[in-house]
Amino acid sequence: MERISQSQLAALIILFQIGSSPLFLLASDAGADAWLAVVIGMLGGITLMLLVTLPIHRMEPDKNLIEIFIRTFGKAAGTVFGASYIVYFCYKAVRNVREFGDLMIMYLLPATPLWFIMFVFLAVAGYAVYQGVEVFARIAEILLPVLIIIYILLFIVIYSTGLFDLHRMLPMLDNGFKKVLYAAIPGLISFPFGEMVLFLMFWKYAAPGDKTTKVTLRSFLFAGTFITVTNIFIIASLGSLSSFSVVPLIQVVNLVQVADFIERLDPAVALLLFGGVFMKMTAYFFGTALTIAQVFKTRRSSAVIPAGVLIFIGSLMFRSYMQHIWFGFEKNLKYHFPIFQIAIPVVVLLVMLIKSRFKGSSAAPH
Repeated sequence: MERISQSQLAALIILFQIGSSPLFLLASDAGADAWLAVVIGMLGGITLMLLVTLPIHRMEPDKNLIEIFIRTFGKAAGTVFGASYIVYFCYKAVRNVREFGDLMIMYLLPATPLWFIMFVFLAVAGYAVYQGVEVFARIAEILLPVLIIIYILLFIVIYSTGLFDLHRMLPMLDNGFKKVLYAAIPGLISFPFGEMVLFLMFWKYAAPGDKTTKVTLRSFLFAGTFITVTNIFIIASLGSLSSFSVVPLIQVVNLVQVADFIERLDPAVALLLFGGVFMKMTAYFFGTALTIAQVFKTRRSSAVIPAGVLIFIGSLMFRSYMQHIWFGFEKNLKYHFPIFQIAIPVVVLLVMLIKSRFKGSSAAPH
């Protein structure tokens, strides 16, 4: 079986969590307190991992999510649950592909057909999936320090221009704590912090040992802190305008001008964002292919093309970028994603615990 090191697992988790998050001002409904909502969402995500997803993995460390479904519910019901996650993983990949395509058109390749950009993006990601989890993890390990260093340099440049002003974040809790809480739950648990359910497909590949939980939690906290800092920079630079920007981080760098020669950084930042989107989309592409292979009893390599076709067709269904964003934030985060990220995993864990208890009772001496 393929194996990835703990450092590679950490890189995958960090890049997956960061992913497309810098594209948006998360919890924009909370206004200047959006960063606080991110912290609450991160704490909710950690709680979900500690109480649900990581316990599921620890009970079946050598199995992925679909194998756990089949073992827990039986072949028929387990396959049905697995098939539902084909839809979920595929749809999440669709959203990332569409974000990539629309942003390329907005900032780098305005004359290029959308379908062509998305096709090339999917082809590159599909090749990574075909090569296997070890290759994908090595890409993450190489890409992570590059992206983090560039982000840090970007934050330094923004701070040095005088755009950054913490007074724009005041007064705190001007609209009350309830508004912040509503902005965080369930929205920020669904995106990005509840998405760690995908790693029930990847944790089995981590090097054996008891470090997986520690590495996962530390990586998750690092990514969550990074996302919080990004939100703070956006709010402190744009103020109330941040809630109305399509891609607020790019709007911030559009205002950057240092010593009359550091300016027009938006193409570079767009490429930076694309790196995160690529890793997140490829992870979901991988999850889709693995799930298809598991459900239909075929090899992962044989499932890459069907998964890619499904994702490509799905990415063409949104009429515009704004419709894509509206549907994601208004419908998916509140009503659809929690089913796959919270409800089903909780049911799985409860059934596993009940079966384990009965098995322990029956094995006890009389």
